[in-house]
Amino acid sequence: MKRHIFSGVFVLAPVFSSVHLVRERYVFQRRNLFDRDVTSVELIAGCHLLICVISLWVVCEALIGLKNARVISHAPESSHHRRFSALLLGGLAIIGHSQSPEVHRVDVAEEAGLPVELMLTPSMAALLIRDILQRRRNQIRRGLMPDVLCDEETVLLSQVQRKAKEALPAMVVGELDQSLPVVKVLTDVVERKEKTRLCKSEKPLFIVCLYGYPEVKSRQGSRASFRKKRALELLVWLSLNRDRPRRSAARTALWHIDVSDATFSTVVSDMRRGLSELDSSLNRAEFLPTTYSDELLLSHRITTDYELLREALDAFRTDCLNHQTLADQLSEIRDVPFSGTSYEWADLDGTTTRLIITAMQASQELAEFARSKGDAELMMTAVAAGLRVMPGCEELLQIQEEFLAMKATSRSLV
Repeated sequence: MKRHIFSGVFVLAPVFSSVHLVRERYVFQRRNLFDRDVTSVELIAGCHLLICVISLWVVCEALIGLKNARVISHAPESSHHRRFSALLLGGLAIIGHSQSPEVHRVDVAEEAGLPVELMLTPSMAALLIRDILQRRRNQIRRGLMPDVLCDEETVLLSQVQRKAKEALPAMVVGELDQSLPVVKVLTDVVERKEKTRLCKSEKPLFIVCLYGYPEVKSRQGSRASFRKKRALELLVWLSLNRDRPRRSAARTALWHIDVSDATFSTVVSDMRRGLSELDSSLNRAEFLPTTYSDELLLSHRITTDYELLREALDAFRTDCLNHQTLADQLSEIRDVPFSGTSYEWADLDGTTTRLIITAMQASQELAEFARSKGDAELMMTAVAAGLRVMPGCEELLQIQEEFLAMKATSRSLV
């Protein structure tokens, strides 16, 4: 009887764990799997992985024992360490099967929003959205660059937004319940630091300008016109989310309701028309090829002023002789990102935060360089750009005051 129990454990435990690892494979795709903050989901995944490793080790020992003319069926009874392995497998399987708050992350992301509806009331969803926006503002003040959200996290955030739309202003009272699994998942995601790498643009044809009211212009300065605001918003989203250029992802981020295929196709068509009118000599397939799948690819010849600013800042940090390129790029900043729009997705997913922090870093570093060189024109360019993005920035104003005081002192000495 014991032999059958041990044999059953060796068969069922690794099968169960293998199925669990396949179902929960999104855990291994997360950017922060190997950071210092170990979550319960990662511990459970580790238990299942350990079960598979121990089972493989026992099978290998059994095969070796078979070559030595040992009877495999009697191995568990004649080897204490194999009995211990069976007990260990069983214990790990029980631990792995146990439910933790973060296990609901997969259910929330895959079950069409039902867990969010069950676990979050409209008022709690509205409080969560308010908390996320407050965290984004704090990140700007501290200069902490947030990470980009993955598909599952974007879907979850969109579901919470939809639920929050049901709340009336009078309902949004009380405090946010931090113990709720959905709340914990999203707050952890919001606080995650950026780990993305800079991808340089390749001789761009068109530039999507994000600092100020969004607009699209060619290198020659002509501007695109769109009949539908959603067409411009979709182009902005695609230019900022090149890692997931899919129709389904764009519809999830931009629309809080189920938009019809015909409406979405009309928006895509208007986006293509607006881009083609910028340069009639170009074929539409060069910058937005037609696809018959979920993909909605945007050419790498279309870039953003945000990407150009990051490239210029990176070049300046590498060699300060590139300061004029950075100054030219800062002079193109017109206003705060997405000024005059209501892109809620940009505020929530950290896009606006990343744009503001990048501009402020570039302005402050160039201003400090101008102060060290005594270049008044370069100083004014850097400070003016930073104040357009963040009016009243104390750090920039202090650098400017110190520069003016230094200039006044040098003049008095002369």
